[in-house]
Amino acid sequence: MLRVGFHRFCHVSGILSAVVLALLLVGTTSGRDALGWIYLQSAEAITNATHIRTFPLDRLDPTCPQCM
Repeated sequence: MLRVGFHRFCHVSGILSAVVLALLLVGTTSGRDALGWIYLQSAEAITNATHIRTFPLDRLDPTCPQCM
């Protein structure tokens, strides 16, 4: 019984801390600046990436005769 209560406490406290962090990131100017910086860095990394190889989706098609 005590173990279930502790698990529930950890679950609820994790959800509450995630909500508080999300509100801090969206609600403050430094949080919005940080989110904008992360977005710009990830967009730049994706456009400059040379190691991303595309996966042909026809490999997943069961009717493709070349894939059999």
